[in-house]
Amino acid sequence: MTRAALLVVVALGAAGCGPAVPPATASAYARLRVPAAECRAPGPATVTPEAMRADWAELEHILRRGYAGFTVVADEAAWARAFEEGRAAIPNEPIPALAFRDLLVERMRFADDNHFGFWVRGADGQRRWRSTSAHHLAHLSEATFEARDGGWVDAEGRALLTCGDQVRPTWSDGAPSARLVVLSVEPTEAIECRARGPEGEATISYALRPVARDVDRGPAFERREGAAPWLRLRTLGMARRDALDRFVASAEAARDASVVVLDVRGNGGGSDRFLLAWFAALTSQDLSYFDTLRVSSDVELQGALTFWTCEAALAGGDAAGDAWMRERIAQATRALDTAMRERGPYVDRIEGTYTEPGQAPAPFAGRLVLVTDRACGSACETSVLLARQLPGTIVVGENTEGTMKVGELRYYRLPRTGVWTSVGRRAHRDPATGGFPEGIGYAPDVWLDGARVEADVEAIVSCLGDPSCASGLPHSR
Repeated sequence: MTRAALLVVVALGAAGCGPAVPPATASAYARLRVPAAECRAPGPATVTPEAMRADWAELEHILRRGYAGFTVVADEAAWARAFEEGRAAIPNEPIPALAFRDLLVERMRFADDNHFGFWVRGADGQRRWRSTSAHHLAHLSEATFEARDGGWVDAEGRALLTCGDQVRPTWSDGAPSARLVVLSVEPTEAIECRARGPEGEATISYALRPVARDVDRGPAFERREGAAPWLRLRTLGMARRDALDRFVASAEAARDASVVVLDVRGNGGGSDRFLLAWFAALTSQDLSYFDTLRVSSDVELQGALTFWTCEAALAGGDAAGDAWMRERIAQATRALDTAMRERGPYVDRIEGTYTEPGQAPAPFAGRLVLVTDRACGSACETSVLLARQLPGTIVVGENTEGTMKVGELRYYRLPRTGVWTSVGRRAHRDPATGGFPEGIGYAPDVWLDGARVEADVEAIVSCLGDPSCASGLPHSR
């Protein structure tokens, strides 16, 4: 369905129920809608200068009215400069749609938001995506270090004079250790540090290797028994509602365990409401959520409808998830229709704080081992925020993805070039820091090199049962 046809449908529908909607309002509420049949439709291979200029203006409209990060990631002057320079950078000849996507990414790079990105659909229906941010991958030194005289000494007896602030607790060969940890977007093979050894001061090059990650596929949620209950949660996507409800229900049995493993490796996010519900069922302790800034507008409502429509069209789920998706689409449709009739074009920006009240009979008295990796992103990163409020929590693995600064995605297709963009309608600030480490994510208390994650976690669980061993492990509180 074309946008003009959709506008006619909107106007006729409005005329049939209650007061007529002004044409300008109907147009505002129809200009960004995308029918389900077009969610996977390929865009044009080549785009013209005229189409690019028109869609650059469309992008500015979307960001000003639908992006919660607009007042967070930069000031008005920075945005105005970016919009002006972006218009000037549009070439005067046709270019591939992928090249226009790249231009958009580079001109918006200052937003540094892993949720905010652009993609095109190829003839094969596949999404070619790029973000305005990037993950900082962890690189660990081969060398280990020992704490001595208030500093760090390597295996050769050399005391670090620099780089000491980059030594982190790690787990090696079944026991606590310490290594240099370097976070970098680019591959990094070594770090140079000044050190003092028996022969005096020198610059030492310590070899680094990127963290390896176990890649495994399995059910959305599974519980394994062993030395401790092991809960593996691979998604928070609403299409797996049956599995997520079983995850929440698992908290009741976990309350009485001396150690519980919550493994969120590879969890790309979805809805963190299930994490809030699980932690609330685990403890009686009240838990602080992110401070938020939410945008609501005619643009955001259209992006919401497109997001849920396309998510339902592209991702098959379980029975409960499919039913929830249908209801969410109906809810988004009602919200858009109601706002069109009652408010017209509008933009609200709403600050909020939230505390999740604990529902368990008593505080959680055990130890929680939270296992994270680079693919724990977006809503998954809420697990670290909540877990670290429980006394005795230990987070192990690697730094999370760093994709939470602005979340709750909305989808938009730039109509003339066919390039898609995703922007978040809710900005998140960790109440402890006043921000969020986008691209870096939350660091673990103990770093694992990733080669034998499950064996290492099992060893850490055993260590927690031995007071002499457990005393060598850091924890979040």
